[in-house]
Amino acid sequence: MNSEKDILLPILKKEDIPECYRNTPIEKFLCYHNLNYPFDLYEKAEILALMCMDYRKILNLPENFAYIIRNSGAKIKGVTFALSFAVAVAGINTIAVIGHSDCKMINVKRHRAAFVKGLVRHGWKRQRADKLFSKMYLKFEIKDVIESIVTETKKLRSQYPKTQIVPLYYKVKDKSLCLVIEDRLQYT
Repeated sequence: MNSEKDILLPILKKEDIPECYRNTPIEKFLCYHNLNYPFDLYEKAEILALMCMDYRKILNLPENFAYIIRNSGAKIKGVTFALSFAVAVAGINTIAVIGHSDCKMINVKRHRAAFVKGLVRHGWKRQRADKLFSKMYLKFEIKDVIESIVTETKKLRSQYPKTQIVPLYYKVKDKSLCLVIEDRLQYT
């Protein structure tokens, strides 16, 4: 895969937002979060953000503007009903899939001992904790964050073909969002 600088588009000014996202909830999302645009008032959400549960990611958005679904690694597994409910009932037609730097789901297998030990400390039997890890870790493990969010984006596009679904990357260090330029991705 290419380096991050080749496939991530930083949004430092409104003009950096590609034409295909102008006058859409994605443009507003990026302007609010990255560019500190003044918040408008919203009666109902215009966008859904599917993002990792990591506590270091805080979005700068107005009240009522977005549904936020957090799941390990920004995976759709386990949140399909909630996501579908927002699309079908609340009328959401834009979804941002947000991965981030320094994700703990990368090579999650390395956390097995800490996972088991932590659950045992909270009253679990060691065998049960180990069985849970063994059963679930592959569903959430990520090899590459950008590849993973693009894969999740493609899955969502196949399920919701009339919905704008956009992969974004959150840089934990400076709290900025970048667009993922999918046509620059090259898989090996």
